[in-house]
Amino acid sequence: MKSGLEERAENVRSRVEKLSLVALATVFELVLFVLDSAIPKPIPWIKIGLANIVTLALLIGAGWRAAAAVHFLRILIGAVFRGGLFTPFFLLSFSGGAMSFLVMAVAVRWAMPVLGFVGVSFLGALAHNFTQLVLVAAALSDTTVMALLWPVVVFFSLLYGCFSGYSSYHLCRRIPQLATGRLIPAQTQAAAGA
Repeated sequence: MKSGLEERAENVRSRVEKLSLVALATVFELVLFVLDSAIPKPIPWIKIGLANIVTLALLIGAGWRAAAAVHFLRILIGAVFRGGLFTPFFLLSFSGGAMSFLVMAVAVRWAMPVLGFVGVSFLGALAHNFTQLVLVAAALSDTTVMALLWPVVVFFSLLYGCFSGYSSYHLCRRIPQLATGRLIPAQTQAAAGA
């Protein structure tokens, strides 16, 4: 049986591990975000969404809290680096990212066995792009924008969502820390405690 001191030490170790995972994953997402920004876009606001590869892996392995921390930190830090914090582009990015995260979190929680990585990623990409399309149409007060661009949005959501989901699946296989949400494997911790 563990003493109170051992339990507190284990709690501190667990918190430090979670914070370290969030910090490392945020840096990883920021690198992917910068790479994604350098890739030419077919439509101004539609990107591949490379950073969502990490977000989906964290949603599945570490849970929604750690994934949300990384996801929204990346959006805020990315906006600061681009000099676009609290601009209309930030509003588009944040709104699309928030809706995408919400849809993926619900899908992971309730439909992961049916949808898999690719299905969840596609729904996230579709939610992200659709949210941005609705905001652009509202800003322009023109619903024909939605009617014209809707098929393009679905096509690129399917294409990029499948790519991100497939990549996230393989990332979880290659980096077990993302798949388990732990920096130190459980067997290593057990051996260290023995």
